[in-house]
Amino acid sequence: MTAMCLALAACGDDDPAPQGTSTGTGGEGGDGGQGGDGGQGAEGGEGGQGGDGGQGGEAEARADGEPCTTNDECLGGLCLTEELFGWAAGYCSALCDPELLPCERGSECLNQGTYSLCLKTCAETDDCGGAGQACVDVTGEETLMCVGGCDADDQCQGACNDDLGYCVASGEVCDNGEDDDADGLQDCEERDCDAQGACATSIAAACTGATDVSEGGTFSGTTEGGTNLFGSLCETFGGTYAAGVGMNERVFQFVAPAKGIVEIAARATEGEFDWYVRTGCDDAATLLGCLPAFTPDDAPVQIDVEEGDTYFLFIEGTEDAEAAYALDVSFAEQVCGDGVLVGTEECDDGNAVEDDVCTSACVVNAEAACAAAVPITAETTEGDASEGTQGFTGSCGGAGGEIVYRYTPAASGEVTITATPVGAADVVLHVRTDCADRDSEIACADDPADAEVAESITVTVTQAAPIDIFVDSYDNGSSGAFTLTITPAE
Repeated sequence: MTAMCLALAACGDDDPAPQGTSTGTGGEGGDGGQGGDGGQGAEGGEGGQGGDGGQGGEAEARADGEPCTTNDECLGGLCLTEELFGWAAGYCSALCDPELLPCERGSECLNQGTYSLCLKTCAETDDCGGAGQACVDVTGEETLMCVGGCDADDQCQGACNDDLGYCVASGEVCDNGEDDDADGLQDCEERDCDAQGACATSIAAACTGATDVSEGGTFSGTTEGGTNLFGSLCETFGGTYAAGVGMNERVFQFVAPAKGIVEIAARATEGEFDWYVRTGCDDAATLLGCLPAFTPDDAPVQIDVEEGDTYFLFIEGTEDAEAAYALDVSFAEQVCGDGVLVGTEECDDGNAVEDDVCTSACVVNAEAACAAAVPITAETTEGDASEGTQGFTGSCGGAGGEIVYRYTPAASGEVTITATPVGAADVVLHVRTDCADRDSEIACADDPADAEVAESITVTVTQAAPIDIFVDSYDNGSSGAFTLTITPAE
């Protein structure tokens, strides 16, 4: 701990000098005072000695989030420089450990894997103030921190990479077929270029000429002969990759005719491709997500839409090769009371009765649904979540269809509950002690990385005290058949 404190200027400094204090030479002392007139028979007194020069205050070390160029400028002894981190004007920080070396007040410790850094906390971007900084929920746990970067070239010593949002040594040249700023994209594919000159004109024409797929159907073709104007930086569990770099693409447009749900699947008939979806054709910031070419067994992507909602689909060749595709698009209108569960409906029982399991607004009546929970009388039960409601969710997920079961244990102890999907279903499993009370949940299981795998939980039960088991689905496109097994622990 002592060695660590020696490395960080922040240790033990709880009351830094006010910001703006500067190092300087002290002022000259004042002239000595005038000696008094001598009284009778006495000489006048000698003038006072001039004061010594006062010592100027030392420069204040800067708090987390303040600009910097060197470590010794920062209170925490660490400068995240523009050259190394790409954060415009630098960013004062400190190494930290939540237990051994917490951050100063107003900052939080952000785990970076092999090390952790102090970042300034915030409620909104205006609290940050630094060039290019934004107030971001970095951890996904609603802890907002000021994160550096850039949003204009003049903030950086070199240029601002608009696709990645940080400073780079040199900007993108928009017509040389090279990835000048080393972000994986090039020329008009770059946000640095897409609004400029020839790129803007070509992109506008490609968006206007996008193939309209609003009426649904299967659209086949090849990327050969398509435009070479678009690309995307795609996020995956393994990191970021660039889709469509230097490759031809085909562009499609879907406009929702009514409130409902659109299903989309792009399948490769020759070669491989990436495809992605935006809400704005010429705006990479509206990216909804990226996907590889689907296989015949893959379930389509489902998107809840309102009338007039517009989506653009881009199919891009990969690995310097063109690809052939079949794009399947279908739309189902959401009409409450028609007996068909569509879109954001939690249920649809085809009637207008208000106090049964499904209300006249197609919302699940939790009390009635819980009263109708299926009692489990065997160790193995088969079901299909697509035939249930969509009104319950667990703490770990479950936005799709679910079946609610009630299990009354014959003896106290531990039981293991397993839901095994049949086919392409993506199961979420959660358990409550009170069906209608979400806060009574005692367990929830969902593997976010793998679909079509069994989910299992072990809970402690009391003889004759029922528990409610929800065999749920990841989303409304992944509801399907399953087998539910309950096994008392040995």
